[in-house]
Amino acid sequence: MQTSLFRRQWTTVDYVLIVVTAALYAVAIIMLANIKLIPSVPIRPANALQPVFGMLFGLPGCIGLAFGNMVSDLLTGGAPPHAVAVGFFSNFLGGFIGFLTVSHPALKTKRSFLQYFVFVVLISSAVVACAILVNVALGLTPMAIASLFIPTVFLNQAISTAILGPLLLKLLYPFVKRSGLYRGRPLQEYSYLGPESRIAR
Repeated sequence: MQTSLFRRQWTTVDYVLIVVTAALYAVAIIMLANIKLIPSVPIRPANALQPVFGMLFGLPGCIGLAFGNMVSDLLTGGAPPHAVAVGFFSNFLGGFIGFLTVSHPALKTKRSFLQYFVFVVLISSAVVACAILVNVALGLTPMAIASLFIPTVFLNQAISTAILGPLLLKLLYPFVKRSGLYRGRPLQEYSYLGPESRIAR
């Protein structure tokens, strides 16, 4: 992987993107919080924005996700400080894993499509779901609660990113690219798993 992914010089636009993505993500979480898969199991369709913001807006998008989740936690109340902290980092990782591993943000190649489903839908969902184990290790959350929390969060994350994520990426990528707001990986670069030959732009 080439280091230019992280050495690109930031501009005012990058900092604006952090603020805008944070606001959009916080609003999406709050507005869509009451949607339920079945009567007793809520889902979070806003989670689909994690790979979208990470892959389209790069590090600014990932940072915006972290702050957006923190803002939604603070506005809705009820989350203890350690849960807010874990949510901050897990939502950053929810965007960062896709940014780091998927070679084309619009999933225009078979390889990028496979990378998305392996690293975003499966691995990223597992990482986000298991982030609560940090609090378990610190003695802040009982394992009994975590054992109920992990499968629910994993399913929420996996379903949202599998169904809505690709649709949003294909819809938004052309606009973001044309507008000059694209901050994801340069398309001619190597992906984390190796070179992608003849990447479709």
